[in-house]
Amino acid sequence: MTSSLDAWVALPRPAAITAKKRLFCFPFAGGGATAYRKWADSLGPHIEVCAIQLPGRESRLLDPALDDVDALVAALLEHLPSYFDRPYAFYGHSMGALLAFELTRSIEKLDGLRGPERLFLAAHRAAHLPLQRPPMSTLSDADFIEKIRSYGGFVDEILNNSEMMELILPTIRADFRLCDHYKLKDQTPIQCPIHVFAGSQDAQTLLDSTYAWSLRSKAPVDVQVFSGGHFFMHSHMNEVHDAIKKRLMPS
Repeated sequence: MTSSLDAWVALPRPAAITAKKRLFCFPFAGGGATAYRKWADSLGPHIEVCAIQLPGRESRLLDPALDDVDALVAALLEHLPSYFDRPYAFYGHSMGALLAFELTRSIEKLDGLRGPERLFLAAHRAAHLPLQRPPMSTLSDADFIEKIRSYGGFVDEILNNSEMMELILPTIRADFRLCDHYKLKDQTPIQCPIHVFAGSQDAQTLLDSTYAWSLRSKAPVDVQVFSGGHFFMHSHMNEVHDAIKKRLMPS
């Protein structure tokens, strides 16, 4: 993973010369920029992958994690616009879908700032719907870790390593506090087209709830269902990339 000059953005393969478009990738709860390190090679030289590195993880482990979506969006608005010098899109997975959506809403309210041409929102209910699970952020450490294990996004080597978990658990809790307390404050639909990705075996996101994203944009919204679980971005990576390329770089 190659870092950019900004701590908030990591470039798995810088492609500023050849890239026609940029794809900003927002992580799931507890995830970091390395979740997207393989994406650049697969998406090709004309799409520059810009993986968002939120505070409290990986290269930013010592930075305090933020547990409020408004605070994160404000910080992202300070650091990302210098990358908006060419057409771009957002991909957000699970918690990352909320961040991508809320950031888009904020960008569209600002005069003179280029907005994303497309949103790819994966593994998350439509923003106006209530939480579909009991709150997790206040669970005991043992119960919280078992809940995380059931999502399938973290390997057992990490979850079973007490020293590692002591380091990263505060950040994962902060991410889940953000998700537990999130409420859509502005019902006005955005202008950007939305492409929703869902997993047919995703036990954390009800499939019907993903279709409700159609209410959140004035532009077309479509839903594509993959045969995986909550982390189909890993298990069906090539299919996800094919879907992204088809929409970003139509032949």
